[in-house]
Amino acid sequence: MQKIKNGGFVLILSVVTLSSLLILGSYLLSVSISENKISNVEFLATKNYYIAEAGINEMLWKIKNDTSTREAFLAGNLGTANDINKTNVFNDPNASYTVTAINTVTAEAWITATSTYQIGNNISQRVVKSYITKATGTGQDWNFTLFAGGRGSQQNGNFTFTGSGIVLTSNGGRLHANQVFKVQGCEVVINNGAVTSSNNINTVAGGRLTLNNSYQSAPTSTIDVLQIDFDSDDPNSWKNRATATYTQSQFNNLPSNTVLNGIIYVTGSPSITGKNLTVNGVLVATGNISITSAGSNLTVNSDSVYGGGILAKNNLTITAAGGNVEVDGLIYSGNNLQITSAGTNFVINGGMAGFDARITASGGSIILNSAPQNISPVINPIYNPSAPLIQIDHWEEQY
Repeated sequence: MQKIKNGGFVLILSVVTLSSLLILGSYLLSVSISENKISNVEFLATKNYYIAEAGINEMLWKIKNDTSTREAFLAGNLGTANDINKTNVFNDPNASYTVTAINTVTAEAWITATSTYQIGNNISQRVVKSYITKATGTGQDWNFTLFAGGRGSQQNGNFTFTGSGIVLTSNGGRLHANQVFKVQGCEVVINNGAVTSSNNINTVAGGRLTLNNSYQSAPTSTIDVLQIDFDSDDPNSWKNRATATYTQSQFNNLPSNTVLNGIIYVTGSPSITGKNLTVNGVLVATGNISITSAGSNLTVNSDSVYGGGILAKNNLTITAAGGNVEVDGLIYSGNNLQITSAGTNFVINGGMAGFDARITASGGSIILNSAPQNISPVINPIYNPSAPLIQIDHWEEQY
């Protein structure tokens, strides 16, 4: 009887053990299958993203280089006739995309690329959307003394004034931001002019906006950014009209008290640090421009033919403590414009423009005087026939 009981116990134990092993094996197999599915999903998601991105880039190329598509984009007439349908993407017969471009207004459009990847009877899909704009503004109707032209996200197109005391005094002309015009902890004084924003005008942390014979308005329509043709092949680009060309190192090694005349074109990102410099004309750089003035003087005089100004294709930073900064012309940044002034005699007879901008001042005010005669030769559309870049303002992905 004892043997029978022991045999029954062993049988039960064996069944329990086998059942446990079966459950554990099933669990491990399920985990392995799930991880394999997750890995495949991630792989397909990445593959589909790059397929869709390729579609966005093909449409961008088409808008830039195909005459009929470019004209439709600028005129606001993009439609189904401009769609792109492509199979065998990256030489993969399972990969394809469809791309549409639809104008919202002239020279602005949504590009939507839908990618698909087929595995057997299953299809994986991803959608990528991009919002693009192209600068079309001209010099004839440009009445802005201060302008921030970015569009799309909240990080673009802002003009922020911060500091202590009066940070900016503007005489004449219009001050505009395509996003937010903000005065923080300081005062901006506008005489005989206007302040506008495509989003809103904020005064925060004790900031004040003083309007003398002036007005403010928000929200207004967005404004096209200025055309500046830095280095295209067009004979009228700044590169091809330059009267003197420097490399970055050549320019940086110029001695203090140097006087430059005409269109001074610098390849790279020049810097002016602790030097007195006079430019009778326009200083142009293909990268960043960095100016650091500690008691030194920077003077830009407008030329009767070329106008006057400092033009950076990328960022432009001016940091001044004491000394004098006087620019008769346009201060322009294709990306971020940042000015910091402490106790400096800072005068601009012309205007400022950037994609996104910030001005900080203490111990003295930056004086901005409207002077269209100094700006007009710089932004003349004859010399800036086509903005070289299409700006991508928004990018989003969907599954």
